[in-house]
Amino acid sequence: MSDVLAARATGVIRGRNDVPPRFRPPAPPPHFVGRDAELASIRPGVTVLYGPGGVGKTALALKWLRDRGSGDQLYLDLATHDLGRVLRAFGLSADPADERAVFRSLVLRRQFTLLLDNADSAEQVTPLLPPSGTVLVTSRVRLTLPQAHEIAVGSLTDDGRLGPLLDRSYVELPERQARLYRLCAWEPDTFGVPVAAAIAGESACDVEDALDDLVEKSLLTEVGDDAFRFHDLVRAHARAKRYQ
Repeated sequence: MSDVLAARATGVIRGRNDVPPRFRPPAPPPHFVGRDAELASIRPGVTVLYGPGGVGKTALALKWLRDRGSGDQLYLDLATHDLGRVLRAFGLSADPADERAVFRSLVLRRQFTLLLDNADSAEQVTPLLPPSGTVLVTSRVRLTLPQAHEIAVGSLTDDGRLGPLLDRSYVELPERQARLYRLCAWEPDTFGVPVAAAIAGESACDVEDALDDLVEKSLLTEVGDDAFRFHDLVRAHARAKRYQ
């Protein structure tokens, strides 16, 4: 008996023929460059992309999905998306205890290529994995998933394309984030929110949000709880912008 039929569902279980917009993978960054080896290493089955925050794991996964993925694609941010909400968006209803089984069956039946973003642990991911198909998982920690292919995602190396990429990313920053980018680059090593707030002369709350934005744009790497560091090449770029 399938997972869906085995679930104690309320009402009639029905499926929608399209992926709701909020659960479709977003477009990859428009200025994505590099990662040729990592892109070539992603394969059918389960692939885990792991590495520090800000190195571009999600961007890598989205790039692969757009250029090399096939069929319908489903995106689930494990840090923010509620599984019950995902199922309801497809017209599915199940008891909380059965939601993961219904989700697995949905992915298998529709043959989705699945991206599970921002995973915290193997225990969080394993109950969501269908028995077959292609699944990409991103995480800041190395996960122990049976038979999963693991790819360590490190900082980009400069192959001549990084400078123009940084320039384009920089000009798209709001002024607060751009100012913080320039100022914090003079910290030689890891720094936290209090240090960044003191440098910028702003509240810790405002600075924390701006630092998170820089991490999301892969201009800053989060190396621990409220601990940040620039890649050497990015730091040099940010310092140069202070004098322009």
